[in-house]
Amino acid sequence: MKNKVNINNEIKKTFTIALVISILFVVGIPMIALFAGKNWVLMSIGIVFVVVGFYGSPLIWVSFAGKRRTRRVIEAIENENLYSNAEIASQLSMREKEVQSEIYKSINKKYLVGYLYDGKELTINEKQRQEKKLHIKKCKNCGGKLEEHDGKWVCPYCDMTFSKDEIS
Repeated sequence: MKNKVNINNEIKKTFTIALVISILFVVGIPMIALFAGKNWVLMSIGIVFVVVGFYGSPLIWVSFAGKRRTRRVIEAIENENLYSNAEIASQLSMREKEVQSEIYKSINKKYLVGYLYDGKELTINEKQRQEKKLHIKKCKNCGGKLEEHDGKWVCPYCDMTFSKDEIS
């Protein structure tokens, strides 16, 4: 599942932004008071901090809470093996429509991969694309990576030569 996006990283990023914006709001208020009439540049920066903090803080904190809620639904699916909307809703004290919305969001944002969802229940996708296996031929003498030359396998490190029958 190499395409899976880690929701924990998204949560950490959102929390950091929310914390910074909240701090800007708190720092901006005294900046306005301290620099009013003395330094118009710092006072303007304080005003910007207050405006960004006042309007941005609630929005980003709501976003943070939503991502935590999404993570909780994903944990119920992956760790507690709950696969239907009814089971997840019952376990998390949510409405089934909310669970459905969270699952669709998780699938669309690739927080949740490897499942098929019909709107009511998840099933594990058994028809996932098989990963291509890479077989690296190694030297039996030194463990180095072998290179193919004229139908034989040669180790560039110890100069040992192997036939194709010896390597497979």
